[in-house]
Amino acid sequence: MNQQERIRARIERDKIRRAEKKAARVKTIKADDYDKVMTMQHYYNSIKKYRKGVMWKGKPQKYCQTSMTQISKTLDYIDNYKLPPLENTSHITLFERGKERIITPIQFSDRITQRVICDYSMIPMIRPTLIYDNGASTEGKGADFARRRAENFLRESIKDYGEDFYILTFDFKSFFDSIPHSTCYNVLNEYYEDKRIVNLIMEVVKSYQRPDLLKIKNNAEREFSLKALENNQMKGICLGSQISQILALVVPNKLDHYIKDKRSMKRYVRYMDDGIIIHQSKEVLQELYKGMKEVCDTLGLTFNEKKTKIVKATKEFSFLKIKYRVVGKRLVKTLVRSGIVRMRRKLKKFKIKVDNGVMELDDVYNSMQSWLAHAKLAQSYHTVKSMLKLYDELFGGYKITKTYFRKLKQGGLSDEILQGDKWAVFRWDSNDFGTSEDTVAA
Repeated sequence: MNQQERIRARIERDKIRRAEKKAARVKTIKADDYDKVMTMQHYYNSIKKYRKGVMWKGKPQKYCQTSMTQISKTLDYIDNYKLPPLENTSHITLFERGKERIITPIQFSDRITQRVICDYSMIPMIRPTLIYDNGASTEGKGADFARRRAENFLRESIKDYGEDFYILTFDFKSFFDSIPHSTCYNVLNEYYEDKRIVNLIMEVVKSYQRPDLLKIKNNAEREFSLKALENNQMKGICLGSQISQILALVVPNKLDHYIKDKRSMKRYVRYMDDGIIIHQSKEVLQELYKGMKEVCDTLGLTFNEKKTKIVKATKEFSFLKIKYRVVGKRLVKTLVRSGIVRMRRKLKKFKIKVDNGVMELDDVYNSMQSWLAHAKLAQSYHTVKSMLKLYDELFGGYKITKTYFRKLKQGGLSDEILQGDKWAVFRWDSNDFGTSEDTVAA
């Protein structure tokens, strides 16, 4: 047996081993059986999980009061390979850093069905196939996990190469809006033998585009678009859906394994549409990028050429709103300038709203505390000091700076007390009763 024959034999053995592991996993978790996934018990369990923190709202209260009836109606629809009519098909348009983002609010009843599909089928089937350094939308991971992994890889590279290494940063163009339905369908078919689950997931994906297509006035154009939707020829998955989050993880999974397994790039991290790859050779990264584009072409994804670049470690590059650069044998982390400017502008706008009675000081305080928590991720002493100075000038340092507490001490209790602290005014304290010497003197 020559070398090529041994390689082919090893590949076949690996395929058989992976198929056996998948079969054993599916048999244990029962996630590839439509009848075992879409059950009354799973719906009931999902309601118990999802109701936490939202029961002050009217719709969850109404749904839970008649939950058994609601679940039975939903299962009747699904058994006929349909979804219940969406309660709300309106969209919310946000402008984030100059980009238009269309968010689809998912109602409580629709979220329950998606949670059942995700928790009892998609996550158990898909999660074992994801690379460890895919840091988004899975339990125990997140943006902080991705940043820690990236920083660990950077420090390892500094130890191995000093300053002499390069970073490839990439970003997908219009990630959620550009994912083809055909790619989602093909990827899901690789995971599921039970095609009823695949069709149900795709029906959820399509259900948020169908109402917009039905509003098209031209009959021929409307019929053509609806037919293309039914045949999985459209693009885009809605922001706000749990199923969309899982699909955004698994669609580029082929690219992740290409980088990690086929090209042996150990120091690689991806968080949704953002990723970084670290290597000593710039030429290797350039060659890798060509291969990545070929893989993305098969998936229907494209890179954002403005944000995709190869830089030397001594130059600044950004990942998840933090700027990194290597100075000597030290990793320097700073905040992205655009985020600092945006926060300063927000505080000035908040001042106008507070003066006009449109906004409460508590809301400004919460926003400022959120930004301060983010600033701790980087070496931002002078930036934080400057931001607190502006906050001090605009709002008197409300509940944060020394200026506020100095005035509070000099002037007694202030009317500007946070809602959560108001009851503290009425609590008794041992100091309120004086010391034993005061009692004796009295």
